[in-house]
Amino acid sequence: MPRRRDFPTGGEVASEDLVGRERIVRDLYERAYVQGNPIVLSAPRQTGKTSVIAELLRRVRKAGGWGIKIDCSRATSVEDFAELVASDTYAEAAGQRDAFAKLGDLLRNIPRPMLYHADSEIALTFHASDRHVAVGQRLATALGLADRLAEEKRVRAVVVYDEFPTLRKISAKLFDQIRAELQHANKSTSYVYLGSEVGVLATLFKDRRRMAFRLGTTIELPSPSTAEWVTYIERRFRELGLPRAAGEARSLVTFTGGHPRDLMEACEHLLTLRKLDPATPNLLELAQEKTYSGLERNFELLWELLEEPKGTRETAVRIASGQRVYGRGRDAMSVKRSVDKLGDEGIVRKVGRGQFEFTEPLFGEYVRRTRNRS
Repeated sequence: MPRRRDFPTGGEVASEDLVGRERIVRDLYERAYVQGNPIVLSAPRQTGKTSVIAELLRRVRKAGGWGIKIDCSRATSVEDFAELVASDTYAEAAGQRDAFAKLGDLLRNIPRPMLYHADSEIALTFHASDRHVAVGQRLATALGLADRLAEEKRVRAVVVYDEFPTLRKISAKLFDQIRAELQHANKSTSYVYLGSEVGVLATLFKDRRRMAFRLGTTIELPSPSTAEWVTYIERRFRELGLPRAAGEARSLVTFTGGHPRDLMEACEHLLTLRKLDPATPNLLELAQEKTYSGLERNFELLWELLEEPKGTRETAVRIASGQRVYGRGRDAMSVKRSVDKLGDEGIVRKVGRGQFEFTEPLFGEYVRRTRNRS
């Protein structure tokens, strides 16, 4: 359980700071752990999916199951991914000494030492004559490892593949093998596929031409309501002994558009300012400006990402300004490529025919200010 911070501005948050997430956590628990169904959870960056998944896995473990989380973005090759899957799977199962011995039996064809268990002082060393065959065997065995161990121990397991779309950068064929292995490794295990590149994730699981098609049911992470945020902020300021002024909580929600990370940044700035000098005039406005200034460097990096394909920045400006994206002499295919880029990165979402909005409203504000400076 993570240490509770005044207002968590990044990383996994404590259970009591999961605002408006109880319903989705219960839904994921029922679908994945109780019913054993695969799930695809889609959400842009910094909107709370990591904390939601952490809470899901806490509840799985509390119920006696195994909760395994694999950060796919850490893998740099197929071999690396196989080792990551096996290592993280064993880490969860390592409470039983014989689980490590079982892992050795399963991975006999690995051509080099892969895992070391400090408690038993055992290293696993394996050899294979054909390197390519060994890599394929390693990946197949690693992918099915959770289900084999869970079935043997008569427990249920939930395996989370975080940032799943990043695996496309390793190999175009990697998803084929994942599908081939995991669709059969489900006797005691269910899978949750996560990603902040929401457009890419959607394409993987909804496009019939993709091997990941129909590998899981897609669920979008819902946003907390304004009322839920206001209730939380007001209660948290009271708990910290610094009650807020009337209307401040709602103003902060409006300013950030309810974006979880940005809102927590704003609350933290307001809390700090109030601690330092509660008599300072215009504390709310000062906290808002500090929030925007603190995020500006991140926004600059995101803006650089939009240099390609050509026209993406113009499309972003049009969305931020409430203008029509298509038409007015713009090439339709070029516009589509720019819209796809913004959607794939989880920067904008479609809200109507030809209409889009920023998933992080303050980045939309940054785009408007950038255009005014240019």
